[in-house]
Amino acid sequence: MPLNDRGYSIIDLPEVTPEVRESFGDLKFDEYMGDNRYRRFAQFRMHWSGESWELERLEHRPYVTFSKFNPVAGGIRRHYEPILADFSPHIRAGAEGVPLDTARDWQVNVHQFRIIAKRQETSGVIVPEGPHSDGRDFVLIAVFSRHQITGAEMTLMPHGGEGEPFFRATVPAGQGALLADREMFHNVTEIEPVGDYGHRDTLIVTWVPWEDKWHGDDFEQRALAEG
Repeated sequence: MPLNDRGYSIIDLPEVTPEVRESFGDLKFDEYMGDNRYRRFAQFRMHWSGESWELERLEHRPYVTFSKFNPVAGGIRRHYEPILADFSPHIRAGAEGVPLDTARDWQVNVHQFRIIAKRQETSGVIVPEGPHSDGRDFVLIAVFSRHQITGAEMTLMPHGGEGEPFFRATVPAGQGALLADREMFHNVTEIEPVGDYGHRDTLIVTWVPWEDKWHGDDFEQRALAEG
């Protein structure tokens, strides 16, 4: 299903293999973004072969974004371990769902998360930066698991975060939200454990045209200088 006239759609995710599902239990603690998340990271170049989207994995580098998009941890180099599992079917599903322009190459950032909630021990916060845009052309927020939790309601609102939300719902496991990121802000509420412990497993995929890539020395120097 392509993006609707408000710039979003909810898609079904491809089948998840046991190896992919289990990989969420092997993420490393994210020291930059609060007390409750584990993470891995990878970057790709994507091109259309004439029949399908092909992915070329890029040199592993720190993750850098601008502080104007992430005031909590932007403007610094964040060092994450590389993603080990194969998420190419899910990345392709997002690209086809937009659908991306097949005449262009795209640069892709992929973040694999487990966010935990422990009663009276961790915050349950999913989005420390609050309502925001990621500064990319398109974003997929794919939910792989909701284990013993409530919360994580997603809100989409006009760009800038002002005005009435035009989408408010909890995305279930097995589905993902595709967003035209430059057209809106998004936010997700905290999670609460059902019992003493719960977690939410997600994959965040972002795309920009290759000529605007968020990869390499030149990009990192510009992002660090601008904050």
